[in-house]
Amino acid sequence: MALFAFLNKKQKSAGLAGISQSEQGLAMAKILRIPDQKPVLQHCEFMLCEELEKNAKSGKLEKVPFTAVMPSGEFSMQLLDAPLVESAEMQTAVRWKIKDMIDYSLDDAIVDVFEIPGLKEKGRTPQVYAVYAHRNSVQSQVDLFENAGLNLQYIDIPELAQRNIASLLEEDEKGVALLRFNAQSGLITLTQQGTLYLARELDAGYQVLADLGVIPDQESTDFDAMESDAQRAMNAVVLEIQRSLDYYESHFAKAPITRLVIAPMEIEIPGLADYINKSLGLKVSMLDLNSIIQPDAPLDSKMQAQCFYAIGAALREE
Repeated sequence: MALFAFLNKKQKSAGLAGISQSEQGLAMAKILRIPDQKPVLQHCEFMLCEELEKNAKSGKLEKVPFTAVMPSGEFSMQLLDAPLVESAEMQTAVRWKIKDMIDYSLDDAIVDVFEIPGLKEKGRTPQVYAVYAHRNSVQSQVDLFENAGLNLQYIDIPELAQRNIASLLEEDEKGVALLRFNAQSGLITLTQQGTLYLARELDAGYQVLADLGVIPDQESTDFDAMESDAQRAMNAVVLEIQRSLDYYESHFAKAPITRLVIAPMEIEIPGLADYINKSLGLKVSMLDLNSIIQPDAPLDSKMQAQCFYAIGAALREE
């Protein structure tokens, strides 16, 4: 699905590109889907914001359709009981359901909806995720990229870009938690067979540990011996993971998730996987995007981290 799909400019093209923003700059990636093969990463780069127009007009991605990732904080995502209406009327019904949750006019809200499958069959109340943003926030994304000459087709959110990557993991068949840290925050998604069931933001990012004295390039990190602030930050992350797993199991009537995958980070935090494993008893592994996509040349961890959401956005399918 494409969130905020009011752009309505669908075109056939060989491949799809994704673009995402961070405080450090912009990431671009282009993916080509070939049946029965790993997705092919045809282009990947990270640039300063002021380089966008020059790079967009370089010819490498001319006329390629783009998916832009909406920055966190520019939209809201809410799990709701599904209105008792036909699917064609769901979006309109959800708009009215969220009217008291927003602090701006409903007329200014761009709203999209995606459903959680299988709940009714398990005797649970059907539920949907509502994703909504102020029209001006969405339009600013449109203006930024279209003014740079990009062929913007879709606007998506980090949660679904992360879901697209999780769906390529072998662990997704039975259910997997994918944890991604950026510098100041994090995001955990719980998926199974390509369906996003739960997404939660984390207050701690990898920079918190570095700022509190954990040396990222040492051979091992003794989290138990860390300063109390760093220990509290790690414990808060572990607690949020546990709460998410418990909620997934109880609320959606799913079998327990036993696998956690940690997305690439710009700096290494040795011992992180072992710490989560010992705390929660999960099988924890670090993700190497080179194992699930085909790049022209292997991507190092920093480039994987910088372009993570751009790659996820480029992996979207109808």
